[in-house]
Amino acid sequence: MQGNESKRNTKQKIFEASARLFAKEGYYGVSMREIAKEVGIKESSIYNHYKNKEEILSSLLDYFAEKLTVYRPSEEEIENMLDYMSVEDVFKQLIINFGKSLNGTLDTVARIVYTEQFRNEKAKQLMLENLIDEPSRFAAKVLRIMKRKKLIRNVDVDWVSREYNYTLLAITFEYAHAVNNEEDTAPVIRKMFKHVSFICEYLKK
Repeated sequence: MQGNESKRNTKQKIFEASARLFAKEGYYGVSMREIAKEVGIKESSIYNHYKNKEEILSSLLDYFAEKLTVYRPSEEEIENMLDYMSVEDVFKQLIINFGKSLNGTLDTVARIVYTEQFRNEKAKQLMLENLIDEPSRFAAKVLRIMKRKKLIRNVDVDWVSREYNYTLLAITFEYAHAVNNEEDTAPVIRKMFKHVSFICEYLKK
């Protein structure tokens, strides 16, 4: 039992070290030897956990896809939120929930997705589906609930959701840069909320 726990811990250390190094140097700028050095193990020991560097990257991208929506409320929860929260406050709460999901590792892997999308097919699909298309569909779902409850005016929800998400994604890039440069993220968060206010002003009946 203790041996299995130690093995899991080593694999997690390889996972986290690889994430840090790939985010900083790029996937192709990091060798297995450098990963081993970062973890403090022999290079050959990595192969007890991952068959190659590609498998490490793939596991990082799988983690990103799995954890990205962990804090997202269900449709029923959104319905309940709208019973006591304004449209604007619900959108702001969704941003706060998303921020909760950005633990150190997920934020680091997000930077890998941004940089590797032009070289890695899986990273590209994650960018297109998990950061662009799927969040836009979710925003449209939220808008349809608001529309059904007559809390917003009659709008093209698919168009509004895309406009909402594209701008929010761009601001998220700014947030990632601020985190990477160890800068104050408060101005970027205020910009996100200002974007929400702008959209909600358009949605008013």
